[in-house]
Formats: sequence, C-alpha cells, structure tokens
Amino acid sequence: MIDILLLIGLLVSMGSFIHIHRQSLKVELDKPDTKNINWYPLIIISKRQLRQAGIQINKILISLYCFKVAATFSAFTVIELIGYELSQSIKLLLCFMCFFAPECWFLLRKNQRQTTINNSLEFFLRVLLVYMRAGFSLERSFALAVDHGLSQKHPLYKELKLFLFELSAGKDREFAFNSLFERTGVMGIKKLANLMLIGSKLGTPLIQAVEAQLEGLALKKNILLAKKVNKKAMHTTFPIILICFPMFLVLVFFPAALQVMNVLKMLVEVL
Repeated sequence: MIDILLLIGLLVSMGSFIHIHRQSLKVELDKPDTKNINWYPLIIISKRQLRQAGIQINKILISLYCFKVAATFSAFTVIELIGYELSQSIKLLLCFMCFFAPECWFLLRKNQRQTTINNSLEFFLRVLLVYMRAGFSLERSFALAVDHGLSQKHPLYKELKLFLFELSAGKDREFAFNSLFERTGVMGIKKLANLMLIGSKLGTPLIQAVEAQLEGLALKKNILLAKKVNKKAMHTTFPIILICFPMFLVLVFFPAALQVMNVLKMLVEVL
C-alpha cells in the first residue's frame, strides 16, 4: 500500500513539474495580469521573483500547489519506507523542508536565467548598435537585433519580444523598459533603460546611450577578469612557495651552514 502511495506521489510530482516547466517557456503575449497580488499563501517567494525565473504564476498556481503537496507526501512515504526510527519533530522538519523545496529550485532557476541574460546582453547591444547606426528606428532596431542576434529559446529573446509587443500596443518606452527590468531583474537592462530615457528627454542620440552601456559592460568585464586573474595568482602562489622554499633551504642555507660549521670547527681547533 505504501508503495502505491509513493508511486502516486511521484507521478503527481513529475506531472506538476513538467506542467510548470512547459508553461514557463511560453512568452506571455496574452492579456496582462490585472491582479495586484505579489505573494501567495504557503509560497515563500514573491510573484516578481517567480516571473524573473520565467514562471508565470497565474498559469501554474494549481500545479505549483500540487507539486509542493506531492513532494511532501512523497518525502513522508519515503521516510516510512526506510524504516529508521525518527522522532516526530525530525519527520515534521523533513516534510517541512520538502514542502518548500520547490522555492529553492525557483530561486536557482532565477539566478541561472539572470546569468544567461547578463552574458548575452553585451552581444545583443552590439547587434542593436549596428542597426541603429544603419539608420533604423529604435523599435525596428530592437526587432532586427532580437531576430538576428538571439535564439528563440533564449530567455532574453522572449522578454524582448514582449517588450516590442508592449511598444506596438501603444505603451510608452518608460513603462516598457520598467516592465522589462521587473521581468528580468538584470541591472544591465535597468541601466540601459535609464540611459535611453534620459537621452530621449534631453534630445541626445540614443546611439550614445547604447555605446555608453557597452563601455560600462566592457569595463565591468575587465574588472571581473582582473579579479579572477588576481585570485588565480593567489591560489598558485602558495603551492609555488611550498615547493620552492624547501629547495631554497637545501641549495642556499644548507651549504652556507656547512661552511659556518667548518669555520667554527677550525676556530675551536686553533684555540
């Protein structure tokens, strides 16, 4: 009976996980979510963090609760099958951890997604700059850069498609850029939005804003590279010292010590 319950729990968990994963890959070009709900009961991460992980909570809310309950039920069944004598408090603690384990996966997914977007942002901006220098408008340059600079499975591709959809729907640039930052949480996009909005208000060319963002990204990359080089140098210095110092003692100090001992021995014999 316990085996059947465990199988049911695993099947429900796998089904909910697959549904959540597939729903998260869709670009939300449908009706915007009008509900002003940022937190849901028994979910310890916010709706904004879920969206930054690529999860549209309004589409998978029931599956998410089923996933959490099934994971907890499966964990309790496994504990009963193991046969170890555990106290009730430890069992409750393990089930509690399994109930909130999906949130840890969402946070990990969010960090991976932001890293992927951050790594591709510089290349996208370079492609965007090429089209802007060719004389295309901002919206047209974004559309061409998205189609030719990113793959359709890339998270930045999906978010920028939604950004272009909002612009074509009549939203102003400030709202579209702020929404793009809210959906991704990448500071590079926030800086680009600020530069472009300030440039539009002051009348400066938007090409300069993109160039300034590229310079900032290049400077940040050089700083990170220098830190990695310095860290690697620190890691290699200790093994070098550990190997070379005994050799230095044998080759330099040991012969000198023998000479000093011989001189002292001769002085003792003379005296």
